Amino acid sequence: MSTHFSVSVHCLLLLSLDAPERITSAMIAGSINTNPVVVRRILGGLKKVGLVDSSPGTRGFYLAKPSSEITLAMIYEAAKDEGPLFPIHGNCNPDCNVGLRIDGLLNNLYKVAEEKVQQFFASITLEDMERSCLEMDEVSTPAQ
Repeated sequence: MSTHFSVSVHCLLLLSLDAPERITSAMIAGSINTNPVVVRRILGGLKKVGLVDSSPGTRGFYLAKPSSEITLAMIYEAAKDEGPLFPIHGNCNPDCNVGLRIDGLLNNLYKVAEEKVQQFFASITLEDMERSCLEMDEVSTPAQ
């Protein structure tokens, strides 16, 4: 799995915490410490599935729906790479007892694991992540 999921969550959290302000890809890239082109590519995928939007002539992105309606499962689906979450190494020796069976052993296991991950992600909204982010702020800020 690539970092597209974590970068997508990062982008959406920035947009949700700064809503209703629009945020440019350059500003988001500064937070992620990456190139704005990478951010625009990620945001393009999120826009395609209706999680973010932008308007012609107006710079910046914004959430296309309330954070309470966006789940981590939706973000995961938009950001995941082609192929399984847990890829299996290839080119095993067919003359080895383990090499011969490893695909069959791991394929079903990994399929169930990915289904559980998606079920778990479906139970968490972007709003939940916002709340957790703000709570972390409160814990790290000493009382005066």
